[in-house]
Amino acid sequence: MRNLILFLTVFLCSKAYSQTPQQTALDTLENRYQQCLGSSQDMYSCAVTYYKQLDSLLNSTLEHLYSSLDSGKQQQLQEEQQLWETKKEEYFKKIDERVEKMHKRTMEGLDDEMISTDNKAAFIKERLTTLLSI
Repeated sequence: MRNLILFLTVFLCSKAYSQTPQQTALDTLENRYQQCLGSSQDMYSCAVTYYKQLDSLLNSTLEHLYSSLDSGKQQQLQEEQQLWETKKEEYFKKIDERVEKMHKRTMEGLDDEMISTDNKAAFIKERLTTLLSI
């Protein structure tokens, strides 16, 4: 039993330290975003900053993956990424249309913009999470 506990402890510690730099960066961005939302009255700026940082991390993650994969896997990733980009454009267009309609009914347009930007960031974060599992 004691050996099992020791083994589990070592295993869990090794998993914690085996995170990729991109995963660590993603976790850091998420923590900063949550802190900003918790302490700021300008949540729209928090969301915009988070979105831009996630987009940048997505681009650097893709570059890293492309450089580390063989040509067959690179081609497959490129095709997947093109499909994802198409879905992203469609999703972002729907969000923007929804926000445009909401502006006519709400007093605070920035609240709608913040929610829209947060949804876009979540879409990018989901893609990042998928890429980091490759």
